[in-house]
Amino acid sequence: MATTWPRWRPSSSTSPPVSSTSSPSSSFTADPPAEFLCPISGTLMADPVIVPPGQTFERACIQACAALAFSPPAVAADLSSLPSASSPLVLIPNVALRTAILNWCDRLSLPYPTPLSPDTAHDIVRRLMPSPPPPQNEQRPQPVSSVRTRSHYSDGSAQQETRQSGDFNSMEEKIMGMLGAEDEQEAAMALLRKATRENKEVRRQLCTPRLLAALRPMLLSSDAGVQVNAAAALVNLSLEPENKVRIVRSGAVSPLVEVLKGGHPEARDHAAGAVYSLAVEDENRAAIGVLGAIPPLLDLFACAGAEHLARREAGMALYHVSISGMNRSKIARTPGVVRTLLAVAVAVAESRDRDHHRGSDADAAAALQRIAVMILANLAGCPDGRTALMDGGAVAAVVRLMSSGAAAAGSAEEEYCISALYGMSRGSLRFRGLARAAGVEAVLTPVAEAAGGGVGRDMARRTLRAMRGEDDEAAVTATGLLGRQWDDGSVVSEGLVSIRGPPPHHRSNYAGGTSGSNTTQF
Repeated sequence: MATTWPRWRPSSSTSPPVSSTSSPSSSFTADPPAEFLCPISGTLMADPVIVPPGQTFERACIQACAALAFSPPAVAADLSSLPSASSPLVLIPNVALRTAILNWCDRLSLPYPTPLSPDTAHDIVRRLMPSPPPPQNEQRPQPVSSVRTRSHYSDGSAQQETRQSGDFNSMEEKIMGMLGAEDEQEAAMALLRKATRENKEVRRQLCTPRLLAALRPMLLSSDAGVQVNAAAALVNLSLEPENKVRIVRSGAVSPLVEVLKGGHPEARDHAAGAVYSLAVEDENRAAIGVLGAIPPLLDLFACAGAEHLARREAGMALYHVSISGMNRSKIARTPGVVRTLLAVAVAVAESRDRDHHRGSDADAAAALQRIAVMILANLAGCPDGRTALMDGGAVAAVVRLMSSGAAAAGSAEEEYCISALYGMSRGSLRFRGLARAAGVEAVLTPVAEAAGGGVGRDMARRTLRAMRGEDDEAAVTATGLLGRQWDDGSVVSEGLVSIRGPPPHHRSNYAGGTSGSNTTQF
């Protein structure tokens, strides 16, 4: 649903304003539509992402706002009021909008926009921030003792920083000393877990190479208490953006994979949360796939006996890992992956219809179904994935989901299903036969003929033309565009925006040993 929040651009923007009364041919001029421009930078978006309550911004700009705790008038969510213990926004790519932007550039033979660098985005946001008022009783330093005056003004903060640094060093030494005694290892991991649970600065300061190296063998401990607390502490450390790459480079992924394969059930759930948290960082995704996380994540996601939260986090980890082009092929070649994902989607839909779930149970089940379809749609973005999807019966299964009402008209699930069908239709004669047999035309025709625009309708139309062997040249152009986008992005993802903080259904008594989501501190 379109947002009613007013658009706003900084006065320094060089982008020309777009008239609300422009003619229908204005989309073929060099003036981009207003929705293509970032409300913060005023420039054409290269990496649009969705944030609560459904607005879209350039990724680097909204990350800079969150980092600087500044909410410009364009941002409906109050970024400055986020609790200090919460982690940053989890930003979901607005693939529908990005596809439209790239299509617009192709139509006008314009170069694609390039993402803003973090430094540039920070400079833009800093220029928008109001200047702090001067101190009311500012004391002028005495000219005869400038060095002493500077010392006077900085001495308090310097002493505080020194004291805090000493506290962190003391805590690190205490934990390392306790790890030397086998009977104190559980207490050491519990101490680290508690210390990193609520304090952002502690998480930053204690994510040292020394402690990360000590955590690896603790994850593989035969003592359940040691293993559980170590995995939970690692999740807490991973909440800070600057820690994510550091943790992966420390070698922590391999023991996390071992915990996923055969660790204590609660430690396994934490491990799934840790991998999910680490996979949010672009730089980590390829490494996570290479280090063998895909099969155990898939097993946990498909495990009907596991908790919904653990399954959801395993699924979201798989989704983020599947954004990497290299990982999509790796996932597609995993034996039985398509049938497993389809089984989750179909089983959830059937269970929901049979048991008439309500409330949080229904929401949890719907989330699992959506994640399964999201991953399937991502797989359709690579040749290996398209082959695996058709081999696994995905065409007929997706049609069943759409025709049964499990992917309701206009829902995110429906758009993911259409994305999967559209991806499989790309230059595939085999798809035409499977599509006719499965009844693709019956489920896509209402979407293609629906009033209004939207990428879903466009994909439905192109899929139908490809299925009928019509307009092949246009279909190749469009699929080439979407293929480039899928190589470094993901499928349409409205509706899955979240803040990495305690969700309404999370269990807060983590110190007591309960299991829960990695969207909060452990």
